[in-house]
Amino acid sequence: MSSQPLNYLKQVWRKHQQALRFLLVGAGVFAVDATLFYLFFELLHLQLLPARVGAFVIAVLLSWWCNRCWTFHERKQAAKTKQLLMFITVSSVAAMANLSAFYLVTLLLGKTWLDLSLAFSAGVLVGVMLNWFGANFWAFKVIEDD
Repeated sequence: MSSQPLNYLKQVWRKHQQALRFLLVGAGVFAVDATLFYLFFELLHLQLLPARVGAFVIAVLLSWWCNRCWTFHERKQAAKTKQLLMFITVSSVAAMANLSAFYLVTLLLGKTWLDLSLAFSAGVLVGVMLNWFGANFWAFKVIEDD
């Protein structure tokens, strides 16, 4: 059996480790966010907006912690509180862009299941890109030694 595919995957991982970690954290946090929203809304019977905001806040905190401790752990980083506020800012801007893209695509396409799936995907793509650039180049940027 050839080990070429495994070697190739190892090379890709080494080359793009931070971006792949960021995407893995995002996927995991997305699952947590969706699960918490469902639990808050369906099982705890919170109103729609408090359920969504509660799940979002927990998801942002979890995302910040995972990215700080795993994705960008080898970087010298800003103080935790400052970095958390920066990350909350990035996540909030990305969330607004995500929802805006979703809304605009639904206006252009419509509201069939396929239209909503495309709109959802467009929103997620916009949000992921903004989150990556904001996290990588601002919230988790390397802090230079004085």
